[in-house]
Amino acid sequence: MTSKLTDLAEEKKQAGHKTMSKDAVSWLQKKIDEIKRPSAIPNTIKGEVSRNKQPGQLRIGMLYCYYYDPKTKDDLPYWDRFPMVLILEKYNDGFLGLNLHYLPVRYRVAFLQKLMKYAQLTPEQDIRRMRISYDILQSTRRFAEFRPCLKRYLYSHLRSRILMIEPNEWDVATMLPIQQFRGAKPQKVWMDSVKEYKEHMAHFNQDNE
Repeated sequence: MTSKLTDLAEEKKQAGHKTMSKDAVSWLQKKIDEIKRPSAIPNTIKGEVSRNKQPGQLRIGMLYCYYYDPKTKDDLPYWDRFPMVLILEKYNDGFLGLNLHYLPVRYRVAFLQKLMKYAQLTPEQDIRRMRISYDILQSTRRFAEFRPCLKRYLYSHLRSRILMIEPNEWDVATMLPIQQFRGAKPQKVWMDSVKEYKEHMAHFNQDNE
């Protein structure tokens, strides 16, 4: 997974595509379609060594993947075994974050593009991390996509090493079909998420009339 993401990110850069532009998205989609068995990519995390992260080293505003087994899975209609999470808050026993897999790809891409307004940049204008919080997300209708993505994770229920996705690889990673939903097919999850997004938009509009 690491080498594939890095290779695609570097190839995109050399092709002159800007992050999350329409041309870049089309280019990435074509490249991802060329990857053999993209759904099998998460298995490579088991061999990940150089970018292994322990829970105490997780950084707010960074994107991570890992295998997870929810404590309350028997009570959930469905859940993602391999989340891709942008961390918002850290606690003693876990963290709060946005699992982008809960959005259909086109919503995912649009949401990440909106969040770029809060990206902390290096002097070279590369993304360092995302400076976004729950308070910012819930204060405006602009980020209504966050509702179905908001999840709480426990360290004790992590079932693998934690893979940090470098910021220059975010747009590549978010377009990969590597979700592993249990209890429902992705189409069902995404349909419910879009419904929740639209309902949140409607409620926000009513509350601010």
